[in-house]
Amino acid sequence: MPKNYFPLKGKTRYEYDFKSSEFDGIAKVYIDIIDITQKNKMTTANARMTFILRDEHITEFKIKKDDKWVITTDGIVVGGRKEIPVNPKEGFKWDEYPDANEIVSMTDKVSIKAGKFSNCVKVLTKIAGGDAGMASRYYAPDVGYVMEDYSAEDKNCFVELVSVSKLSDKDIEPKKNRRKK
Repeated sequence: MPKNYFPLKGKTRYEYDFKSSEFDGIAKVYIDIIDITQKNKMTTANARMTFILRDEHITEFKIKKDDKWVITTDGIVVGGRKEIPVNPKEGFKWDEYPDANEIVSMTDKVSIKAGKFSNCVKVLTKIAGGDAGMASRYYAPDVGYVMEDYSAEDKNCFVELVSVSKLSDKDIEPKKNRRKK
């Protein structure tokens, strides 16, 4: 059975630390997978991204997975993108104008706050074909997106997974409907 480099599990929280040249300090970013729907060969996750630095910003977005791709409509470093092929192979390339992507490794090891991961897929992105910078992102088997190092003309960013946990029912409710204690 092939490895799953972007599992979609409902009621799951991914906690990330996010550093960027666009701000001082380390932002905390939560990606909450609220629920999952399945229609034909398409799995869709309703997700919520909470960005916390000095204040809090919340956006809702979708993650779609079919038999070929995992595609996000928003993300921590950049907006939506083709994250990773469902069945990645070393040397596989794809373009998302103006960026060029390639899977350069299927065996990378990553040691981050969330732990040590092996057999990670490394996606190398040449931003604007390499003219505007480079980015490397890593996906661990049965975990998903664990790290990204993004170095472009306009910004430098680093994202690392801190933890994966189950969401409580309270966490799933929209914040505006929560009562303050």
